[in-house]
Amino acid sequence: MTALNEVGLIASREMRKNLRSLKGLALVSLSLLGAIAVAFLINKGHKLQEGRFGAEELRTGQEMVLSQAYDDPQMGKYLAEAPAVLLALLAITIWLSPLIAGVLGFDAVSGELQHRTVRYWTVRARRASYFVGKVLGLWGVVAALTLVMHVFIWIVTLIVGGAGTAPASATVGWGFQFYLVTLPISAAWCALVILISAQFRNPIVTLFVISAVFGGLWIVNIIGRLAQIKPLTYLYPNSYDALLLSPHLNKVALGAAICFGIGVLATALGTLVFVRRDV
Repeated sequence: MTALNEVGLIASREMRKNLRSLKGLALVSLSLLGAIAVAFLINKGHKLQEGRFGAEELRTGQEMVLSQAYDDPQMGKYLAEAPAVLLALLAITIWLSPLIAGVLGFDAVSGELQHRTVRYWTVRARRASYFVGKVLGLWGVVAALTLVMHVFIWIVTLIVGGAGTAPASATVGWGFQFYLVTLPISAAWCALVILISAQFRNPIVTLFVISAVFGGLWIVNIIGRLAQIKPLTYLYPNSYDALLLSPHLNKVALGAAICFGIGVLATALGTLVFVRRDV
């Protein structure tokens, strides 16, 4: 069996295990309920504001807010054309990416190390294939869960909002674009989760460490933003959403390259450590 086949086998097994587990089903249910609630609330609020201020004034206000948020008037003008509910969903999805990846993947390797079930796989597949398969499997689960949540939001937006709030073409077009933005970001988080998970035999300890590391990265990112020290924001994958949302393809490519680069670096580091450790 080739290394590529081994990676595919382990990744598909990881996806099936997560999607069928109680943890996976609970996350899917909570995500769908949250997505529907968010869609209803934002669409309702948008209608009330539109009736009070008018569509053009509301769009102008949204453009100003986005321009300040991204410190780029061109970005604000570009994103102001997107449906408000989809922008809110994107912000929520990006913010939740480390949480979803951590909850789904904290025991991906540490759980199997604890119960020694990892030995079943490492005698049948290369350790490097095992580790890479775990990363890709977790990323696949997070991507699938995010897609389901986004599609439900599109449907609810079309039903509740109607053509006056978000035409079908705008909903699907912007929605798919925003979903693609989440993929590089979630890839980086998933690789970091598996890297940490492979260092411990106790899943609970792993969960605490993941929470501490991700929380620390978030705090450092906030400090960097407030103090305007950009290098402090570079290690936080969510900080690259501005590049990934840019109307310029070169910036989108740069943001994707950095996020995937973080993922590849974490995967390579984790693989080097994992192939040498006692399982």
